[in-house]
Amino acid sequence: MNPPERPILGMILKGYPRISETFISNEILLLEKLGFSIHLFSMRHPRETFCHESVKQIRASVSYLPESILVHLPSLLYHNILLAGKRPGVYAMALKTALRRFLRTLKSASIKHLLQAGYLVHHLPPDSGVAHLHAHFAHSPTSVAMFASQLSGLPFSFTAHAKDIYTSDPRQLREKIAVARFVVTCTEYNRRHLMRLRRGKVTPIHRIYHGIDIDLFSVSAVARSLPSTAFTTVLI
Repeated sequence: MNPPERPILGMILKGYPRISETFISNEILLLEKLGFSIHLFSMRHPRETFCHESVKQIRASVSYLPESILVHLPSLLYHNILLAGKRPGVYAMALKTALRRFLRTLKSASIKHLLQAGYLVHHLPPDSGVAHLHAHFAHSPTSVAMFASQLSGLPFSFTAHAKDIYTSDPRQLREKIAVARFVVTCTEYNRRHLMRLRRGKVTPIHRIYHGIDIDLFSVSAVARSLPSTAFTTVLI
């Protein structure tokens, strides 16, 4: 099986699709329009029965990671044991990182994220074409991205949005910033906060505001989204 001609961006998300995260789906759609090939890795299945129209335009394929340790433990252990057998030194370093993070917070999430990352990497053959990992939200998705980067050797980056920045343990977040290729956030206040956490590390932290396509609010766009009878009522 030959690798694709164009490198693929692997994007790790908490869930996909989600009706509350149009800022992410809009970004994916725009990146595809710019020529990026994307593969989505979602940490859980959608919880809504419908999605926005823009999501239907996204061509990226989606892989769903095991969501629960209790339910999926056999599968998680199976793929992680096989990966550890193939890359014992690399896996030992990732396990050391996970144990350090667990002892720091006494939260089992670090172990779960390592297992999910191992599952992801073991399902990601060398000829898959994925050349970079990017996570949305600085907590769980970025933890998975960090471990997946450590296990695979692929670089990773992440976008930090809102409460994920301020509810994360500062020590855990600082560690993620230190090993990321770059970090993106959506406000200047967030950027300055992350810069303070960075403590002299050279990781670039970029501020990119969320944009809104104002054409979505034009009269013609509204007309297309409404039944003809409703639009007649609006005009009257």
